[in-house]
Amino acid sequence: MAKFYSDLNLFVEWRQSLHEKKLHHNANLLPPALAIAVTHSITAQLPQCTEAEDIARALGCPYWPRSEGSLEDFAAAHTLDVLVVVGRHDIALWAHGHYLRYHPNAAALRIINLTRGRGDTLNELMQLEPGDRVLDCTCGLGADAISAAHSVGERGHVLALEASPLLALLARRGMATYQHPTTAAITLAMRRVYIKNERYQDLLPSLADHSFDIVYFDPMFRQTIDLANGLDLVRSFAQAGGPSPGDIQQARRVARRYVIMKDRMPGRALSELGFSLVKKSRRFGYGLIECTTQ
Repeated sequence: MAKFYSDLNLFVEWRQSLHEKKLHHNANLLPPALAIAVTHSITAQLPQCTEAEDIARALGCPYWPRSEGSLEDFAAAHTLDVLVVVGRHDIALWAHGHYLRYHPNAAALRIINLTRGRGDTLNELMQLEPGDRVLDCTCGLGADAISAAHSVGERGHVLALEASPLLALLARRGMATYQHPTTAAITLAMRRVYIKNERYQDLLPSLADHSFDIVYFDPMFRQTIDLANGLDLVRSFAQAGGPSPGDIQQARRVARRYVIMKDRMPGRALSELGFSLVKKSRRFGYGLIECTTQ
């Protein structure tokens, strides 16, 4: 019973965040070339219908009730490219026969390894300690943010920015409700990530100097998600491109310890933006800029 009320409170907090935030700038961030609507599964009950209406209102797109038929036929009847589908157990993004559902993905294995005393490349580069503050500028589905939240613990703070309202919705709802079947540490880490639907280009200039220990960029996350899910949805939803020199300058001002960025090898973007290549593999590498608080 206590677990039920804990999950219910998390859902209520997530739903309240839709109303409090109201995603006031989402009209500019939803993919303009795509026709998007919100619906629910055929077996949905009143709570799921109400939730679907709330999401549609927050995203500023239509809500279409659904009682029968396939999603393919439903989308064709309403001339839709993308559907946000509210089910009894989760939310999915659907497009042209493909689904994108929330899962912690690589974060699960990374946290299991950390609990067993094994290393984690990114967390070690960040030199994370309990109580640290981490700003993840490119959340995606949040694997890096979840792993960081595990390392910084209850006293730490992880803020993950996601420019796409659809990906932010999927990640926020997923992290608030997903229960890992075997490892409580994974579930706890997800609950400690705060997701903000905002572009880092807009937020970084508003942050105080040295307000985070680490500022992190992974412009590659779209390709990582595409490969893991076998679909091209995320490339349509996600913000294109990587940080500019001006963004990195702001990140250096905000970070107390390091700015870290992931790049495809040979790391041209890292070199152009002033990062030192500190870790590399055949496919990608990490760059680091050491910051000062003087």
